[in-house]
Formats: sequence, structure tokens, C-alpha cells
Amino acid sequence: MIIDLSYVKKEQEKFLEHLSKVKGYNYQKDSFCVPYWLILALQSELGEILQASMVHKWWSDEKVNKDHLIEECADFLAHLGNVSNILNVDMIFENLEIQTTAPDTTFNKLAYRITTLSGSKNQARNQLINYLVPLFLELVYSLGFNIEQLECAYEHKMQKNYERF
Repeated sequence: MIIDLSYVKKEQEKFLEHLSKVKGYNYQKDSFCVPYWLILALQSELGEILQASMVHKWWSDEKVNKDHLIEECADFLAHLGNVSNILNVDMIFENLEIQTTAPDTTFNKLAYRITTLSGSKNQARNQLINYLVPLFLELVYSLGFNIEQLECAYEHKMQKNYERF
């Protein structure tokens, strides 16, 4: 299966330019590795997906708010786009096989890969292409969503972001 997420990379670049022009916010970049603030952003967003999914709350009778959950997935996708811009990765994945697994397993694998992203750009590219994106998409599918729903949620989230800023 070919998955083209290049629109995320382009949209994130466009949005960061918008933030610079409208608000004067300058995007922090690091020329040698993925900036730690971006690693923290990925960790934070993964935590928000976990909270929204309630995977770890086996005792809860509360229903998962699917709209909120996919929106949190869209936030994570936006930060993957920021990582792809820093690493100059196209975000087009050929022969990607998505295998759904127990979400708690995927959360832990993804958390580990995010934490170890701080190496050189070559190592980070390998992490992004071979681990972060495939694990994230595995998580999206394991949570009951598909690529089209993720794309729609991302577009909706970006529209909200432009209105907000």
C-alpha cells in the first residue's frame, strides 16, 4: 500500500510561515538533530491520544469521544509533518503494511521511538520512515480509524488553527 502524507509536510510549512507573518512567531530549528521541544511535543500529543482513547482506563465506563480522539491523532500527525520538514523527508511511503495490534502495545513502542529520536538527522530519518510513521498509522487503525478519516481530521484541525491564529 502506498500512503502519501506529503500534504502534511507542505501544510505544516505553510502554517509555520503564516505564524511567522501574522504573529511574529519564529519556528525553532536545529541544524544537527530533531529539536528537543519537538520531541516533547510528540510525547505530549501521544499522551493526549492515550488520554482520549482511554486504553489505559480499563475500569472506566465512560465512552470514548471518537471525534476528540481523531483530532488528537491529527495533532500528532501535524508534528510528524514538522519533523519531516526538519529532516527533509517527503512523507510518501511505498509498500507500507499496516498491521493492527493491541493499542497499548503500539503506544509503548511509539513512546520508545519518540524518546530515542534525538540522534543525528540520518538516525532520525530512519526512525521517522521505518518506525514513527508506521507505528502511528498502526495506532490509528488499531483505534478504529483509517487514513481518509485521519486526513479529514487533519484538514479540519488546520482550518481551526488558521482561525485561531
